[in-house]
Amino acid sequence: MKKWMKKTEWLFLFLLYMAVGSSCSSGREMENAETRPEPETVQGAWPEETPEIQMQTEETEEADLTEGEEAFSPEGQSKKNEVMFFEEAARQKIGIKPAEELYGRLFEDQILQNGFMALTGLRIGDIDGNGQLDMLVVTMDAEERPFYGSGALWFYMNGEEPCCFESEDCSFYGWFDVFWDDIDNDENIEIVFTAQGTGCGAVGDSYKAIFKYKDHAITRMALPSDLEEDYDCGLRVDLIQEPEPNSYSAYCPYFDEQIFFHRENIEGYGPPDRPQITGSNARGFYNLCVAEYNGKKALQASEYLYGEGGVVHNVAVAQFLITWEKDGTPKVVKWWIKDEKTG
Repeated sequence: MKKWMKKTEWLFLFLLYMAVGSSCSSGREMENAETRPEPETVQGAWPEETPEIQMQTEETEEADLTEGEEAFSPEGQSKKNEVMFFEEAARQKIGIKPAEELYGRLFEDQILQNGFMALTGLRIGDIDGNGQLDMLVVTMDAEERPFYGSGALWFYMNGEEPCCFESEDCSFYGWFDVFWDDIDNDENIEIVFTAQGTGCGAVGDSYKAIFKYKDHAITRMALPSDLEEDYDCGLRVDLIQEPEPNSYSAYCPYFDEQIFFHRENIEGYGPPDRPQITGSNARGFYNLCVAEYNGKKALQASEYLYGEGGVVHNVAVAQFLITWEKDGTPKVVKWWIKDEKTG
């Protein structure tokens, strides 16, 4: 009996010893794991594998940036073009049969290049008033992400061969305004096209072009802009801050005239001791529309004027009436500062 108890006691002590030893061993391993240097510190970050890891990271980031974007396919874009065409035709109250005939012309002429060009704009109507439907079509490169210039404005007039207008300064995203009228009173129709760009400040940036349809041909007309510039920047106007509080004047060298008016000075900018130029016009003509001058039609254009607070400081809007001589020379016949109260 005593012998059995001794064996039991010995076995108990042996198991206790093993448990304590195992616990100490595990503690030392955990301590070593916490203080052990990372492999890249010891081995120099595996230089052979670094380029591959970098490439994989870049590919993952690129995939994240493009996640959710639909992959380009000419077939898919062709379907989008077709859907957009007939939706726009319906919105403009064009019957299904004439719409199908006009779409057939686009398909036959291949201006959408089997889906490599996107249809971004469409206007259908009897532009020259002869009873036939005409069509203006705006296209843009569908495969690449374009900036300006990678598109065109197409004129479809009276079943004639389409006329194409392209410009590297024009955006063809589909943000545009267009109207047509005989704005120079020569009994031919003019098409006034304005394409909005992505620029900011003042009224943003827009590309303006006026086209005359005469003798079955499309020609571009001139605007009275500063011709030494690369784009239509409107007419120069100097914005002058006067010594009296909330007083300004605008001077236009084209007319050699100065117009005085009142607007609130920007906070923190008191009036100067003497008149001084503090601003100008910015971004050229905008808001083109038909107006009347001496019983005839004219083109009215606006100009954004900024003051002492910089381009974001809209002080006033200048208005101009534009006509054309018989030889096509543009002429500004009147200007004024828009009344702030009447708008």
